[in-house]
Amino acid sequence: MIKINKILFFLCLFPFLGKAQEKQFLRPWEKGMLDIHFISNGVGNCALYILPDGTTMLVDAGEQDPTSSRTNSPRNTPRYPNYSKLGHEWQTDYISSELKKLNQDYLDYVLISHFHGDHFGSMYNGMPKSLNGDYFLTGITGVGDKIHIKKLIDRGFSYPIDLRKHALNDSVSFAHFINYWKFISSQESNVGMKHEDFLVGSKNQFSLTKNPSAVNNFSIRNINANGRVWAGKEDGSYLTKMPSVSDSRDYSKLPGDNPLSCGIKIQYGDFSFYTGGDIAGKQPEFMKSPDWIDVESLVAPVIGEVDVTTCNHHANRDAMSELYLSILKPRVIIQEVWSSDHPGHESLLRMTSKNIWSAERDLFATNMLLANKLVIGELIDRSYKSMQGHIVVRVMSPGDKYYVYILNNESTERNVTNVFGPYFSKKK
Repeated sequence: MIKINKILFFLCLFPFLGKAQEKQFLRPWEKGMLDIHFISNGVGNCALYILPDGTTMLVDAGEQDPTSSRTNSPRNTPRYPNYSKLGHEWQTDYISSELKKLNQDYLDYVLISHFHGDHFGSMYNGMPKSLNGDYFLTGITGVGDKIHIKKLIDRGFSYPIDLRKHALNDSVSFAHFINYWKFISSQESNVGMKHEDFLVGSKNQFSLTKNPSAVNNFSIRNINANGRVWAGKEDGSYLTKMPSVSDSRDYSKLPGDNPLSCGIKIQYGDFSFYTGGDIAGKQPEFMKSPDWIDVESLVAPVIGEVDVTTCNHHANRDAMSELYLSILKPRVIIQEVWSSDHPGHESLLRMTSKNIWSAERDLFATNMLLANKLVIGELIDRSYKSMQGHIVVRVMSPGDKYYVYILNNESTERNVTNVFGPYFSKKK
């Protein structure tokens, strides 16, 4: 934890009501703050962004199949805070609580990074059906059934194959897409939700909606999607290693969804942040893998140094490459965990290596598993500042410093269990 004087500590870090021995709670968002809540319910990725003017944005709402043997094994995280609600219900509970503080009952934007269950919802037998439309409730369809979404953005349905066309001939393999499409259709018809494809290179698709003129040093740049990476120019050009669109039904020969993930970079004054879904790099142990696996080498030079980044692919073995880390040099790394291979041992060694970049770095995980600790050993305990709880990155106006708050994910109160900072943004 960065050392600061006691007065600053109490004024800035703990502006809570109550006596010192009582539970402490995160001060509500205020204009000018950028809050990023990494919601830790153990079922998949879900992050709520509250932008400096109060615009709200959700990145992913994943939900693993709660009936599968793996989900209920030591290989996967348990459901937090308890099993009285399904994963999307706990996500809805958290999001609704934060929206209520903003006097808001809707989300301005939702970005689905890619179409895997832990990022947008899994299908399973016995799942609840919506009373508002012809779709089942899982992940984002469960959250969106209760919280109105103004605009839903994803990578689209035309790459690497025409997904809608293939769904007509393979409704079983495409059941999750069909459910998602039914949700979109229902929401468009009934509540006016808009759906858009992610536009690589755009700096306007996620714009401030509440009071943009009051914040002139904030932007969200669309960096990557479908393996296409913004080339750094305003002419719409992009880089890619991906094969052309295919009509093949041999899905094993096509890129999976991980390298097709959507990624964005946030710039707020001097503060910078990148999140890239489940993209990966070409690691030495995977040298025989196709070139299109390596999206990290394309995005890193465009992103440049950042203050905070999330772990690509949950820090699995194929992600957080040496090249990627040597360029981004993050001060804070956020890892969203649900599996016993999050992190891979090799990835953790890279993330902590001072030979790759010499500056200090702090790692935070949403809910580290005992299995990880048993396999990797004491390196886990040495590497992380926190391994359990909701993680909130709070950037102060005008983007020159930020804090990391840990909230109790084993309680519905979500009291603060630890605070780290202030961190000072890198000068641009």
